[in-house]
Amino acid sequence: MARGKIAIRRIENPASRQVTFSKRKSGLIKKAKELAILCDAEVLVTIFSSTGRLYEYSSSSMKSIFDRYNEEKEHHQLLTPSSEARLWQTEAERLRQQMDHLQENYRRLKGEELSGMRISDLDALENQLEMRLKNIRTKKEKMLTDEIEELNQKRALIHHENIELSKKITLVQHENRQLLKKGYGAIDIRKEEGSFSGQANSCVPVHVNRSEEDEIRLGLQLQ
Repeated sequence: MARGKIAIRRIENPASRQVTFSKRKSGLIKKAKELAILCDAEVLVTIFSSTGRLYEYSSSSMKSIFDRYNEEKEHHQLLTPSSEARLWQTEAERLRQQMDHLQENYRRLKGEELSGMRISDLDALENQLEMRLKNIRTKKEKMLTDEIEELNQKRALIHHENIELSKKITLVQHENRQLLKKGYGAIDIRKEEGSFSGQANSCVPVHVNRSEEDEIRLGLQLQ
């Protein structure tokens, strides 16, 4: 189910506001750590809560990051348009070189372009690959363990449902037997009533008309 959009405005409920602050703060600091590790960036996060409490994270020395920030800020304030253009050109060249270096490392991780590397570099690359392979295996084992645990929970749930269904089937079968017994009992009663009515009919006297009685006597005389 997709999460619904929430309005970005101040949360009036103090308890909800504190819970949201705690969750968002932890998520922001987590993302800052990931950015610093994945991109080799210097990251500084400073947060003051509504109660004035300070929360902070820095990928390196906080003072060095502040000093660098102040230097960059002063430097940009003193830049002329031409010097600012040269600065951006230098920054673009630095980023291009960094991208080339990352691409080279990527190709080496794939086992390509290894001819110019020294033994020490190959050893470092081998150790790096083994460490990453170990991390991959650990992640894979964790995922398999979670899947097995989930399947075990589903199996236990299905087993419980099967037991409940078996109980219901047994109850229905018992009710059916009771209904059959009641039905056979009614049939027996009807049979007994039918046999009794047959016997009663056999005992009913036969009335013979007077003419029929004379014909019977005449037949006996002729014989």
